[in-house]
Amino acid sequence: MNRKLVTGPRILVLVIAIVLGVALFVATRTPAVEVEAGTVQRGPITVTIDDLAETRVRDLYTVSAPISGELLRVPLKPGARVTAGVTLLARIQPAEPGALDVRTVAQTLANVHALEAQAAASRAQVEDALAAQHLAERQLTRTVALRDRGFVAQAALDAARAARDRAHAAVHAAREAERSGRESVLAARAGLIAPGMTVRPPNAAGRGVVDVRSPVSGTVLTVPQESMRVVVAGTPLVAVGDPARLELVTDLLSADAVQVRPGAAVSIEDWGGDRPLEGRVRLVEPSGFLKISALGVEEQRVNVVIDFAAPRSAWAQLGHGFRATARIAIWSSADAMLVPISALFRSGKAWQVFRIDGDAARAVPVMIGRMNADVAQLLSGLAPGDRVILHPGDKVADGVKVRVAAAS
Repeated sequence: MNRKLVTGPRILVLVIAIVLGVALFVATRTPAVEVEAGTVQRGPITVTIDDLAETRVRDLYTVSAPISGELLRVPLKPGARVTAGVTLLARIQPAEPGALDVRTVAQTLANVHALEAQAAASRAQVEDALAAQHLAERQLTRTVALRDRGFVAQAALDAARAARDRAHAAVHAAREAERSGRESVLAARAGLIAPGMTVRPPNAAGRGVVDVRSPVSGTVLTVPQESMRVVVAGTPLVAVGDPARLELVTDLLSADAVQVRPGAAVSIEDWGGDRPLEGRVRLVEPSGFLKISALGVEEQRVNVVIDFAAPRSAWAQLGHGFRATARIAIWSSADAMLVPISALFRSGKAWQVFRIDGDAARAVPVMIGRMNADVAQLLSGLAPGDRVILHPGDKVADGVKVRVAAAS
């Protein structure tokens, strides 16, 4: 009877101890960290330099105004076909004169009156020269008669003839001076012409109008100056080119451009089509230029020109000034050991990854070669088939238990 009373409390104490032990174990144990996993494997890798690019017509002709004047409305629209030396691109006529202020009008009128007085004086000089010419001719006639009778010497006859010739020259000079005076008056009166008062001679229809024709055959790309306006010489009027002869140009940082070689393969993406286009680098320009980035940073850039390797039918929708992304290959390997780039992290100056060893994470130093946006070339530290943790967070450390999350 006493033995049963003693045994009952012992069993109760034992049960309580077990329950407390289990609760303590559950409370103190570390739960496994849920992680994403990737696999080390062999495969091809290509390292590219990616940047935005823009299409442009290979031979672009910007036709500019050859003279200053009033541009008549351009009849062409973008997309119109033009023929070299035939298609009329634009017409430029002399511009209307500017408005006159009161001071300019007064000065011009005074100048006109002064020139009219000089013209009147020139007409009087013509009359004087004519009178002298008549006198010289009559004098020559008398001298010739006297010479025939032997009353004057030959020298007197020669002097009379010279006087006659000088009189003729004086008349010619006086008449030219009179004509110059008339023209000067007309030129001065032209200074009084105001806008809307332009007077053209009857035989001057179309005089001064310059026709600008297309220098090449192709397609009108842009019309910067479409409406009627006054332009100065050198103003761009129409851009002409052949959209079938497109190229792609991207400006790379000079440090990236030195890694690009002519003939390098290019993947042209984000251009609007269903699939990327193939291209080849044709030229890395030998001169760079300064460009200010969107953040205000000065960058030294170099243009890289790319030709389309795909047939024209594959990119027929592209035109001049379209945007795309160019991925230029600078290195590739057909068979390399690859590790996901998201598994790498820095430990000092060395690369490391967390390898999944059973249910624990193990920090493993690795040597990395080339890398792109997705994978890196693994030189040592892991073997094909090893599983590594992707995007390891702060909770992941060497020896921590981990649990691979189920793929969604």
